[in-house]
Amino acid sequence: MPKISEATVARHRAAQQRAVLDAARKLIVDGGGKVPTLAEVAADVGLARSSVYLYVSSREDMVVQLLRETIPAWLDELAGQIGRAGTDPADRLAVYVRVTLDLFVEGSHGPLMTAAQAFPGAFADERVQQEHNGLEPALHTLLGDAASLSRPLLDAAIQRGAELVAQSGADVEAVAAVLQRMARASLAGDLEESPVGD
Repeated sequence: MPKISEATVARHRAAQQRAVLDAARKLIVDGGGKVPTLAEVAADVGLARSSVYLYVSSREDMVVQLLRETIPAWLDELAGQIGRAGTDPADRLAVYVRVTLDLFVEGSHGPLMTAAQAFPGAFADERVQQEHNGLEPALHTLLGDAASLSRPLLDAAIQRGAELVAQSGADVEAVAAVLQRMARASLAGDLEESPVGD
């Protein structure tokens, strides 16, 4: 019988799966978005390559599992930060901008999105779509109606801001300050009340 490192087989498997996904995430981040082979993940964890298949069935499945973890973790962080921001919609949107920028710049989100582009089916995976479909109602709950027009535009600006930090060495604090000013201005009335084209 194989040696297990936890009190039960179920806990051992959960710990091994966590180790496999953590290693995959680390290798993706360290590789700038390059998806590692399952053999590379196995070597990083200290498992036989065949053992990795107990936890991920393919490189695409590995990316899918990582994508599925990213959305709830980001929403949990966002909910906690927004909860401390009070009730002012501009403050809440500014927190959204900062938390999301930090996810792109400091987290694994940017490299993971690059990795997922190598497997377009990962975005279409039913499990990822299910997580993604829960995103809009959750954001509406956190941010309310006020940000319905500005948030998609800010998302594009956040992504570009993260690229400036990662690729051009822009100061993350300066980028965050500009993005937060944009967020606050978007709720000042003009953007939300004027139809596009006026």
